[in-house]
Formats: sequence, C-alpha cells, structure tokens
Amino acid sequence: MPKNKIDLKHLPLIFILLFIISLILIFTLFNRYFFVPKILMLSLILIAAALLGRLQLFIRDWFIFISFIYLFDSLRGTIYILTCKLNLPVYTLYVIKIEKFLFGNIPSLVLQNWLLKTDSHSHFSWLEKFLTIIHGSHFIIFLFIGFMIWLYKSYFFPIYRNSFYLVVFFGILGYFIVPTVPPWMASTLFNLFPPIIRFNVIIFNLAIPDITSGFDVNPIAAMPSLHAAFPVLCSLLLWRLYKWKAFPFYLYAFLVIFTIVYTGDHYVTDILAGMILTIVCYLIAFRIKEAPSESGPLKTITSWSKEISFVHIKKQLMIGSLILIIGISIGSINKNQFENNPISYNLYVPKYIDFFNDEENYKNDYQVQYYFGNYYYYKKEYKKGLFYFERCLNLSKNEAEKKLAQQGINACNQLSSQKN
Repeated sequence: MPKNKIDLKHLPLIFILLFIISLILIFTLFNRYFFVPKILMLSLILIAAALLGRLQLFIRDWFIFISFIYLFDSLRGTIYILTCKLNLPVYTLYVIKIEKFLFGNIPSLVLQNWLLKTDSHSHFSWLEKFLTIIHGSHFIIFLFIGFMIWLYKSYFFPIYRNSFYLVVFFGILGYFIVPTVPPWMASTLFNLFPPIIRFNVIIFNLAIPDITSGFDVNPIAAMPSLHAAFPVLCSLLLWRLYKWKAFPFYLYAFLVIFTIVYTGDHYVTDILAGMILTIVCYLIAFRIKEAPSESGPLKTITSWSKEISFVHIKKQLMIGSLILIIGISIGSINKNQFENNPISYNLYVPKYIDFFNDEENYKNDYQVQYYFGNYYYYKKEYKKGLFYFERCLNLSKNEAEKKLAQQGINACNQLSSQKN
C-alpha cells in the first residue's frame, strides 16, 4: 500500500469531522441555523461502524450507553414536572451569594456589560452567533469523542462509558435535590440584578421558532452544570490518552465554559460543581473493574475479534432495548404533559423557596410580589393571588407594570367568582 494512501479505518472519522466542520461554516458564514439532534450524530456513528464491519461490536459496546443517554434526556423533563407537581423547593439566592463572595459580582453580567454591544433582541455580532454554535455542539461532540476513543483506543472506551454513567447519574440527582435558578432567570423573573440577555436562545428561535421547547425541558437544571461537565470529562480522557496533542479540544472545552457563563445559562459556581463532580467520577471510573469481554480485550483497532457471542449481543440488545423503551415512554409522557398542560409548567409555577422563607424582606419588590400573585393564581388560590396582585398595583412604577398587575387582579376576580 502506498504510504500516502489514507487508511480505510480513518474514513468514517474524517467523514464525521467534516460534517461537524461543515455545520460550523454554514452557521458562521451563511447565518443558517438548525438544530442537530443526538440521533443524527448517532446515525452517522452507526453508519461509520457498519462501514468498518464493526456493527456487532458497536452494539456490544454502545447500545446500552446510547439508551442510557436517551433516558437521561427524558428524565430532565420528568424532574421539572415532579418539581412543579410536588411543589418541591427551588433555590435562587445561595448561588448568587457565592458568586458575589467569590467575584464581587455576577460573572455573566460582567461579561455581557463588556462584550454584548447591542440592546436589540434580534441583532447580534459574529461572536454571539459563533458562541451559539459552541453552545449547541455540547449535545453531540461528546459522542464524537467517544467514537474516536472507541475507534482508536478501544481498551479505554469502558472508562469513557463508565465516567459518563456516573456523571449523568449524579448530575440528574443534583437536579432533583438542589434545583437551582440560573442567572438569566434570576434576572428576568425576579429582577435580582440588571437584565441578562440569553442570546443563544434568541438566535436559535429567530431561525427556528420554538426550537428550545425541544431541549430546554428543565429551566432549573443548573446545579451541577453538565454543560461544563461533559467537555471537561472528555478533556480528562483525552489528556490521559493524547496529552497536548488534543489541545484543540481543550480550547473547545474552554469556549463551552466561557459560553455558558456569557449566555447566563450557568453561574461559575454551577460550573465548578460540575468540574468537581467530573473529576470524582473520572477517578472512580478507573477503579471500576469490568468483566473481560467474551471477545477478549480490545487493545487496538486491529485486535477487534470478528467472532462475538450471539448470546452476549442478545443480552446487550435486551437490556438496551428495555432502557430505551423506558426512556421513550417517559419522553412521550413528558411531551404530553408540556403540550396539554403548558400553564402548569411555566416559570411562575415552581416554589422558589428563598422568597417564601423571607417574604417580609420582599414586600416592596414588585417582581417578587408579581411572582407570588402568579404562583397562587396557577395554584388556583385566587384570593391569595389577588392580594399580591393588588400589592403589585400599589408598587407599580410605570404603565406596563400597572397593566400587568391589573390583568392579574381581573383574572383572579373573574375565576374566584366562578369558583364560588
């Protein structure tokens, strides 16, 4: 074989990489945005595995993992639904206090004051558009890295897989135990600090209206930041395998972290929590001893066995299919809940416990009183809602605030009379 001929085993990887680069060029140069779901990246990886004649190995090593990731996506929405239905406490102030203690200010606010050059909600610079691409790539890049590890360092793939299992599990647990309001919501909903523009959502929605309804299913899933954890975990794995040769990815991981602070999606505290979780899970993954595969250890791409036990594949398919069915079922239930009962899951429904615990200090805060009015309105406690909307009317500083308060008063009066 001539030395300059490309090895066939590289072609699928090159194909996927060119696909990702093409998306970036389309977004940046031609201003054409569209959402790339995980299923598309997984389809490309599946095609690549088939082209290499490794489809059975792919099923053995990936099917349960893919099903688990799908289940994770579904559970994010379920946690938000449970938080609303069970009236579980959602936290707002603790993370703001940490940020101000560490930095003296809110980093998202500082970055937007420094870099965001427009007050418009429809015109942004190339920087915001590029960072929107970086933000969206989080959903697929970790799969590309996993495929690269599986393809070239297959003996290391179980560590990749186990690390993600642990990070996702504890991340979901964190979402449930400590649901936390992100910076953009603290700014928009409660006016706790000057406005933060969530430009990535605006840019995507300008191109594809309502796209965020498909993946922003839990607005209070901020602590810990898995948006930071995933690229950091990939960086740790790549450092172990390639050291500085993987520098472009470390730069990418930094851009992701910078982006989620700049967009107001996460506090730095969320990111630090995600990074600590990642390091712990990464270290634990090295201590997990997996039973030897029936096809033997996969030390290099050339060591892949062509004979894989049908019984083993059948077991992987059964377990993975069960997880996938559960994930699809949960996702369908979530979708029906959000579509058929949108009022029950809007941002005013969760119980932001900090304001209930210290209500007296916020009695002159229009935004918090307006939240209380809406909270009780959606709980169908119209008399309580009326009390807070009337307080809002007295606190109004402009016609817009008066109008909102009066609308709340009218709605509570109308529904209260119907109830009686």
